[in-house]
Amino acid sequence: MSSSSSSSSPVTRETVSSAVAALTKWMRSNSASSKPSLLLDERDDFIILQLSLRSIPSTARVNPYLLSLPHPLFPTSDLAIGTSVCVIIDDRNPSSVPASSFLDKAKEVGLPISEAVGINTLRTDYRPFESRRKLCASYDLFLADKRIIPLLPKLIGKTFFVKKKNPLPVNFERTGWPEQVKKILGSTFFYLRTGTCIGIRVGRLCMKVDEIVDNVMRVIDEAVEIVPKKWGNVRSLHLKAVESLALPIYQALPEIGLKIDAGERKSLESGEVKNLESGEVLDGGDEVKEEKSEKASEKKGNKEKRKKEAKDGEEEKKIKKNKKEKNEGEIVKAKGEKKAKKDKLEGQNVKGNGKEKMKKKRSKGEMVETTEKKGKRSKIRV
Repeated sequence: MSSSSSSSSPVTRETVSSAVAALTKWMRSNSASSKPSLLLDERDDFIILQLSLRSIPSTARVNPYLLSLPHPLFPTSDLAIGTSVCVIIDDRNPSSVPASSFLDKAKEVGLPISEAVGINTLRTDYRPFESRRKLCASYDLFLADKRIIPLLPKLIGKTFFVKKKNPLPVNFERTGWPEQVKKILGSTFFYLRTGTCIGIRVGRLCMKVDEIVDNVMRVIDEAVEIVPKKWGNVRSLHLKAVESLALPIYQALPEIGLKIDAGERKSLESGEVKNLESGEVLDGGDEVKEEKSEKASEKKGNKEKRKKEAKDGEEEKKIKKNKKEKNEGEIVKAKGEKKAKKDKLEGQNVKGNGKEKMKKKRSKGEMVETTEKKGKRSKIRV
């Protein structure tokens, strides 16, 4: 990295050095006093640079960016660190190179590859979750043949991806594959995914403080160059271990729209803005007034919009209510007409039945009268 880019970084080497010294001291005391845990990986002795962004990146990628380090986390020469690398090879073809031959070739070129596992072995021997978890915890780094990368997520499970140990692709068909492996071992990995918080490994507990500081400064410069909008999109930078608190080494100035403490609010109302880094007081009265007027107009517009929406809602409710009442009135009217018609028919039936009864009664009376007359006549004859 050029000196110009290093000088433009707002993070100072002194700040990073004090944070690294405090963090490594805590890690050593914590590892000496704490009991071993079955839930934690014993190899989690990494120091992590935590990068927080202002906004989520619009595009994400599965494979990480490789950031070169002046002091590698997985050196090929330093045996004290004891780097262990596992390679997953493609053994689907009977003519493929066996795992033992691959390990011999790696030792010839001086690569710290400890184990080679074929994809068929991965399918059969590492099917249970517990065996895959142990495999993930047994090695620092995993590499895989480029041809089988799409098949691995289903075979290795999510444990590798959670631990950021998902196998990195290498083209083992090329004769220069050892150089590819050396480049990966000399780099750290920057995963730019759908989130605002990114962790990058920058050192290990066994490294010297100055070596870790060199790595941190290099990674900051290279990572910010990859981030969209560069420093304009960086909110904060922290250093932390796996189980420690995060130590801040950089914090961007808050945006105008964020909440401001009471002490800073007074200075803003008087037309002054205090620079948090240098302690200077900058004249910002015009900007504050403009911001206030914009907020007031926006608030007024929102209020009018809500009133209009409420008015439209009331009118719509009134229209629905009138329509409902009209429909109910029509239904009642129709029921009344139907009942009146029914009553009329019943009245006509009653009237007809009465006439018929009167007829029958009249005819019966006439018959009685005729009978009586006949009886009188017969008496007179006798």
